[in-house]
Amino acid sequence: MKIAIVSDYYYPQLGGITEHVHGQATELTRRGHKVTVVTPRLVHVPRSVDGDDPPERVFDLIQIGRAWPFYVNGGETLISLGRRIPRQLDRLFAAEAFDVVHVHNPFGLTLPFFATLRSPTATVGTLHSVVPDGYRPLRVLSREVRRVLGRLDARVAVSRAVVDSIGALLPELDFHTIPNGIDTDFFSPEATPIAEADEMHSILFVGRFDPRNGVKTMIHAFTRLRRERRDVRLVIVGDGPLRPVVERLVPDELRADVRFAGRVNRLRPRYLTAADILCTPCRLASFGMVLLEGMSCELPVVASRLPGFELVMRDGIDGVLVDQIEGDAGFADALGHLLDDPEQAGDMGAAGRERVVRTFSWRVVGDQLEALYERVLGRNRSVATIHSSA
Repeated sequence: MKIAIVSDYYYPQLGGITEHVHGQATELTRRGHKVTVVTPRLVHVPRSVDGDDPPERVFDLIQIGRAWPFYVNGGETLISLGRRIPRQLDRLFAAEAFDVVHVHNPFGLTLPFFATLRSPTATVGTLHSVVPDGYRPLRVLSREVRRVLGRLDARVAVSRAVVDSIGALLPELDFHTIPNGIDTDFFSPEATPIAEADEMHSILFVGRFDPRNGVKTMIHAFTRLRRERRDVRLVIVGDGPLRPVVERLVPDELRADVRFAGRVNRLRPRYLTAADILCTPCRLASFGMVLLEGMSCELPVVASRLPGFELVMRDGIDGVLVDQIEGDAGFADALGHLLDDPEQAGDMGAAGRERVVRTFSWRVVGDQLEALYERVLGRNRSVATIHSSA
């Protein structure tokens, strides 16, 4: 099967949609499919502290247009621009004769949008984003969104939370729920921990410094926790334009015990296995790749009680979900409880690893994607047969 995967997000680093696209393309290639990732060239390539160690790429890569960073819905996104994008897509689709075109965020501007509308073959679209109630851009553009999603042969949402957030505006459309996948061999409890020379416990935060990711809440919760105990540090893996603002949130007396590791790529599993707890006080999320990474490394998780997170981790089994109304104090209490009960924390980490391997590994998610492609192709062949008979 020849498959094109189209996404604004693909560059040789881990995290979010990029990590999913890379994993999807890698898994399908290893299953014997011919895979091409179609993505724009980034105007600004985010740098990681271990940038000389990109993940292996076993599939083809074609770059069309240029992607510019943009902030919307409380976080960073990308917009791909280029007058020749429609023409370049037409040439690519004609030359390669793909069996399936799989577009991530199909109404994203502008590469995914044009790929969806101009695909000449079976077309699948995956939605990754939860939108808040009354989200104005979605309402203003609802006609175009309906047009694009209606063009798809199959619509996929990474979680039920995504469907629920847009379903009221698009009740006539059906969605398949196929979660994001993760490389459970790479994100493994066997990864060698980043060495620490002392006996301090470590809380780990992983994420860009976008307002929605909750790094401010993380620092405030850690500050509360340190009022009760002095045996814990905070390690922050991530970066962004707001870094100077974030660093100033740390009280002077705690600066030695809050470590900013920067944007980390292939070292992520080593930071995870070096930590005692992963904490993700996010305000808005559709799924939670960071949760999967921590759980896959057998790490207990403390996270916000969000619909997208509740579909990934089980409260009281894989970790602890905190109601956002509880704020800093709720996260500090949950972290303190798990630090005081290492046996429970260990059981949660083991349960999380088992859940990820059983439900979210690429072996499992790849089966679901292949089955969906076969159904779409079979349906299209049936339609073509009916038309030719007529």
